[in-house]
Amino acid sequence: MTPSAARLTLVAVLPALGYFLALQWAAFVTAGGVFEYPLDDPYIHLAMAEQIARGGYGVNAGQSASASSSALFPLLLLPFAGQDVQRFLPLAWNVAGLAVSALLWARIVALSGLPGTLALLAAIAGPLALNFAGLAFTGMEHSLHLAASLAIVLGLVRFADTGRITAPLIAGIALAPLLRFEGAALALLAALWVTWRGPHRAGAALILLALAPPAAFCAFLLALGLDPLPGSVAVKLAMSETGRDPGLAAYIGEKLANVAARPREKLLVGFLAVALVLLAWPGAARTTRAPVLGIAALAGLAHLLLGRFGWMNRYEIYILGALAGAMLAHAGRLPVRLAAPVALVPVLAAGLFYLPETSLHYRLGPRGVHLQQTQMARFAQDYLKDTVAVNDLGRVAWRNPSPVVDLWGLGSAEARRLRLIAPVPGWAGGLAARSGARLVMVYAPLFETAKGPGWTALGDLVIEGSRGYLSEPRVTFYATDPAAAPEIRVLLADWAADLPRGARFETAEAAR
Repeated sequence: MTPSAARLTLVAVLPALGYFLALQWAAFVTAGGVFEYPLDDPYIHLAMAEQIARGGYGVNAGQSASASSSALFPLLLLPFAGQDVQRFLPLAWNVAGLAVSALLWARIVALSGLPGTLALLAAIAGPLALNFAGLAFTGMEHSLHLAASLAIVLGLVRFADTGRITAPLIAGIALAPLLRFEGAALALLAALWVTWRGPHRAGAALILLALAPPAAFCAFLLALGLDPLPGSVAVKLAMSETGRDPGLAAYIGEKLANVAARPREKLLVGFLAVALVLLAWPGAARTTRAPVLGIAALAGLAHLLLGRFGWMNRYEIYILGALAGAMLAHAGRLPVRLAAPVALVPVLAAGLFYLPETSLHYRLGPRGVHLQQTQMARFAQDYLKDTVAVNDLGRVAWRNPSPVVDLWGLGSAEARRLRLIAPVPGWAGGLAARSGARLVMVYAPLFETAKGPGWTALGDLVIEGSRGYLSEPRVTFYATDPAAAPEIRVLLADWAADLPRGARFETAEAAR
């Protein structure tokens, strides 16, 4: 007998929230008693929300830009825009996303029909092993995207069983593409199946619901004179990981090499393989729920070919969760001897990969951001109080009344094209000069050939010990005009005196 939905919800939600709180506490202690996110990226959304609240759209006042990877997430961060308390909104939304994701997982377990102990194990293991808590820890929109994806799976299972279109299916189809563009695959496939099976008018409405909002967002960006895709999406979806289009054949070869070499891609391939076996299994393949698994598998294949993986394991969890949920719903239609392996083995395999990294390394991320990006923001906003150029946009831009030039290209189409498409020696120097930036703070190895010929190295902000998920432990500060260097050096000396433990500033003179 399957346990009650209330009991399954408790055993799914409470351990997931407890693990999340443990991660936050470990990170708080590791960072020296301060709260911080493990990535700079949540602050990009916060900076976007700040400008939206002021009637603009970008990270700098009066300059349109699409730096956010999500159409919807910055809008959720509008309350308290420009105030320090706004910083905690990504945390609040991710706690909500984690709780809703675990709840939806429990609902799928309840519908699976799995017997008592097996159902309880599946309810507990799913949110923990599939890294629901780690996803929420990043402070990004991915946790909400996971919830939307699981809502689609739950809605599809109910539709397969009863023919009724329920609220989770409608909400998931509407929200998934707005939270993340890759959510369109699962949402559109779900809507197409409803249309094919009928009711046809309702299915057509779901197709419109999946496509119209993201299309309207792209049209909005075009109306602002921007590219139709957000800058972060354009950067991350570059065909080659080097940022340059290598041609279709090389692109396919690169993807196949990734599948062979990288554990995250292998994990998704494993999930897809299990799904295909189940779809081919005699008897189970003919159940009404088989199309749900087929839809999740097709969306998984789309992510394998076009999606991203990694970077705190945040890109692929939504599709692994959707696939695992669809397999779970399918497991209740299998013979008893097969139900347990199908319900638990893929999930536990994911846990063997995700849980060690989450438990051991995630706590280090906030320390790195606090010692690097937060200190850069402190210098730019409290000391220099003028235009700066950076390669990590978020923390420096949020609550900064002065312009911030994004040399990486998330918030600047010009920088993105110069860096990825047609780089020439010194391109960053020209961009900084045109923008009026007196100071540049970048990872020097990434801009060795891009820096301007007149830049004067002032020194390096250095992290001692672990840097978490930051690309480099050193940020080099450059004065774009040698005449401004003496003034900036004085400000740097005052700022460096108050750096927290674990961070230091090495002047260029001392380094020599």
